Amino acid sequence: MAWDTEMALAIKNTARKAAKSLPKGWYRAEVLQVTPKLIFSVVSKEFQFSTGDGLIMTATAKSKTWKVGMQAAAILQGSELLVLDSL
Repeated sequence: MAWDTEMALAIKNTARKAAKSLPKGWYRAEVLQVTPKLIFSVVSKEFQFSTGDGLIMTATAKSKTWKVGMQAAAILQGSELLVLDSL
């Protein structure tokens, strides 16, 4: 659990330093819907990922109370989106 928290803090600090840009291979994901399924989108809402359909979250991200419009640092790999933490 401590490793997950340390990773989340490192991600947040990196994202803040980079201002609007994230490290190469990372994306800024946006929450489109919270209920009945949590849905994130990336790349101008072109790709959408929901709970049980390609959305993977770290323990830190799962513990967040997400609201529509919130943003997160995420890694897109094939047909899956790994949400790391909120920005």
